[in-house]
Amino acid sequence: MAETRLPVVSLPDFEGFFRVLRLFLTTLLSFAGGRGLFAFLGEDGFFSGRRIREDGVMRREIMGLSVSRVRQGTLAVLGCLIFANGVWAGEYSDGMRFYQEKEYDKAFSSFKKAAAKGHAAAQSALGAMYYNGEGTEENESAAAQWYQKAAEHGRMDAQFALGELYEAGEGVERNDKKAAFWYQKAADQGHLKAQAKLGILYMEGRGVKRDDARAASLLSNAARHGIAVAQANLGLLYASGRGVAASTNKALEWYRKAASQGEAGAQFSLGNMYEDGTGVEKDLVKAAVWYRKAAEQGNAEAQNNLGRLYMEGDDFEGHEDEAFVWFQRAADQGFAEAQTNLGVLYAYGLGVDQDVEKAVYWYRQAAEQGQPEGAFFLAEAYYRGEGVGRDDRLAVKWYEFAAKQGVPESQDRLGLMYTNGIGVKQDYGKAVSWFRKAARQGYAESQNNLGVLHARGLGVEQDYARAIAWYRKAIAQNLPQAQFNLGTMYLQGHGVRQDVDMARKWFMKAASQGLPEAEKSLDRLPKEGGSIDTDLST
Repeated sequence: MAETRLPVVSLPDFEGFFRVLRLFLTTLLSFAGGRGLFAFLGEDGFFSGRRIREDGVMRREIMGLSVSRVRQGTLAVLGCLIFANGVWAGEYSDGMRFYQEKEYDKAFSSFKKAAAKGHAAAQSALGAMYYNGEGTEENESAAAQWYQKAAEHGRMDAQFALGELYEAGEGVERNDKKAAFWYQKAADQGHLKAQAKLGILYMEGRGVKRDDARAASLLSNAARHGIAVAQANLGLLYASGRGVAASTNKALEWYRKAASQGEAGAQFSLGNMYEDGTGVEKDLVKAAVWYRKAAEQGNAEAQNNLGRLYMEGDDFEGHEDEAFVWFQRAADQGFAEAQTNLGVLYAYGLGVDQDVEKAVYWYRQAAEQGQPEGAFFLAEAYYRGEGVGRDDRLAVKWYEFAAKQGVPESQDRLGLMYTNGIGVKQDYGKAVSWFRKAARQGYAESQNNLGVLHARGLGVEQDYARAIAWYRKAIAQNLPQAQFNLGTMYLQGHGVRQDVDMARKWFMKAASQGLPEAEKSLDRLPKEGGSIDTDLST
């Protein structure tokens, strides 16, 4: 549910009635030479509500001044209308008094009576009470119906509230187009929050065609008038250069304004800027401060980032228990990345007792939302049979899901599954394709694996030069398997001049990183200057 809405108390509550009355009287009085009445009233004073008094004295005085100029029939109609409005206003005023005294049952009853007679402000107030469950059972559908009535009478507060209901799908079927329609109605009357909400819709292209310039215009006006959510989103536009000239300084300025009002999104954005060192000196402690402010308001992304800082930040070593708390909070809100991170903590017993079954549960929650890393870890669990029964086909399914979203680890694993025919039919061509995707992202294991396939001519033409090129890319990342494979190429003279000393060099590098194959090969190498054992090439 969105924020609690309060019935609106404002002096111009009668302006809708008087707009209609003005049109009615304009027609009637034109036949009676009654323009003097409107000359006395002026073009905006009485009908804007600025001169209305609740005791009705001014209305009676105005009628008295106009008697000589108005036909008797017109006076009768006018009297009935003003009497009726007085009755409605009394019921509405009673409702407001009861509401302020927290006698919600009586307030609800009074508003309902006035609303049933067409009093727009009462209709809006009734919608708020249905929405909040004050004086009645909470009923979002009834709230929407009464907001609709008030909105159609021109109440901008009701138009805004109705827009929010359509945007959230509360009491009505979610419909961004209708949300935009009602936000526009309210925005046209100067409703600042409606301008902010409409600006966000234009920013995101929801319910309207995306228009960054229009978004910037709406958000700028609302932001200048202190609407925090507008300030936060205007900061995003300046940060990305959408609809405005990119300016990190202006982005920071608007984020700070919004954050100082407690706007969680802006606090999160400030945390990002301090974490990345964008426009400010990088400061993980300050980043954590801003993430925490947003996290404590329930911002799931901030909760996740705060947890990540506690896991990864040098300034927060030994705080895995804090990381667990924040990942849990974000995961419980359905934030997929946090669900994956929570799974990792359970898998390795970081900040919580190790529980591989709970790890799999959270990986699955994330994967089913489309979170690629969650899908990768779920695939790993199926492949290894950890926390779930081993299932190579399901492993392939989730590896492929993550691989298609660009996760290099998953692309590499999928290449291995095709290489070895695990969970799928063996297919070296597909293996090469997946290894290549990961290798181009700089994933060292896939660079090495591509080298192996080129060296052996599996899925590609045998090409020692290409094999060596891929090995060297992986070696640049200090991968021991690639060091060993390059040593083997020197030992066998494949693609390079045979050189046992170079072979020894690369075997030693790999062995120093604990690669068993390299240690065994070193033991079998001849001493420096000795002849090469040809059996080593087999």
